[in-house]
Amino acid sequence: MKQVLLIDESNVFRDYIKGKLDEKHVNIEIGLGKLDSLSKMRSFVPDLVIIDFNTSRSFVYELFDGKKNDPNAREIPVIVLAQKIEKSEITRLSGYNVKKIIPKPLKIDQLFQAITEIIHVDFDIDTTPCILEARVNDNIIFVELAQGFNREKIGLLKYKIRELIGLYNLNAPKILVMMTDLSLSFVDGPNLELLMDSIMADPAIKNRNIKILTLDGFARDFLAGNKEYADIQVVTDLTKAIDSLLKDAFTTTDTTALISEKILQSNGAVGLDGSALEMRFKSELEALKSVAHDIRIAVVDDDVVIRTVLAKTFQAINATVDQFESGTEFLPCALGANYDLVFLDLMMPGINGFDVLVKMKESEIVTPVIVLSSVSQREAVLKVLSAGVKSYMIKPLKPEALLKKAIEVLQATI
Repeated sequence: MKQVLLIDESNVFRDYIKGKLDEKHVNIEIGLGKLDSLSKMRSFVPDLVIIDFNTSRSFVYELFDGKKNDPNAREIPVIVLAQKIEKSEITRLSGYNVKKIIPKPLKIDQLFQAITEIIHVDFDIDTTPCILEARVNDNIIFVELAQGFNREKIGLLKYKIRELIGLYNLNAPKILVMMTDLSLSFVDGPNLELLMDSIMADPAIKNRNIKILTLDGFARDFLAGNKEYADIQVVTDLTKAIDSLLKDAFTTTDTTALISEKILQSNGAVGLDGSALEMRFKSELEALKSVAHDIRIAVVDDDVVIRTVLAKTFQAINATVDQFESGTEFLPCALGANYDLVFLDLMMPGINGFDVLVKMKESEIVTPVIVLSSVSQREAVLKVLSAGVKSYMIKPLKPEALLKKAIEVLQATI
């Protein structure tokens, strides 16, 4: 039986990869930390190691040095997953028997092609073009599906939703699925069923809290004709969908902030899963801290207090934060700088946030943007979505909430 060691990857990816390898009777072990990973290389002697290069660089190289110095582990081939990597590091990694360096966000077909080449196990991978994203705004999970159905990405979705539910402690998750420009027929039935199964996989999700936004007649008829999807509403108007999901949710920003503060100050004592939630958030935060020296963030806001809160929050985990008090000041830098994340105020004098978004799109700048807004929930959702932005935050801002949102967005792509 072939064996693979996966080191320090996200739970979403880990669970998905394990499922795919189990289908082909490939055994997978998880390495947690340097000592555990080295021990498993020596005792487990895998046919392949897959490691996330976005963990601490010192951890990775200490692990690779230990591997290189061990005669049993030295020749084990490695696949490295990396969001950012310098040319000098590529040369250095070649000395550790690294066979492939795969950029993140991952292309699933590219990863499994590399696995096939190394351990000679063939995988059936769906390569259908597909954009699939999942985000949380105002306790609503927004799922956007465009271009087509890709069964690999849809399979990942259930793990992503579960991760978001845990990260935000969503006791009664509300989900809005936006199927953009999709024209379906009966052949899409199995894929639509897989999509719904992935969305409904977590027992905390109730049908009445799911809305499907689509103009497609087949999707509407398919859902209406299946008893399993009773109470799931298909809508054609974004405003109505937002209103129906928000009406039973927290209705003011102050209430949301108070409940969030209570949760964060309760040391995790929130229901049965409270301690697990806090541990989960801490582990995610530690992962963010471990790579924060490589994370560069732009803050664009005319309010010096907001800029200061954001700067102190992310500088505390050693991220680089550049502050701009206007869109006019930010745009020239955006063209040359390689930002990982942009926090953008909508309402600024001169070039406002909407203008900045347009200019970024024209210049093909694809950096993730988190919009900062002082307007009401409903107005913010509609304005942000119409501008093509997937994530926003309502002021006033709290450091804990900022870090959670950063974790979510930096791991958002499915």
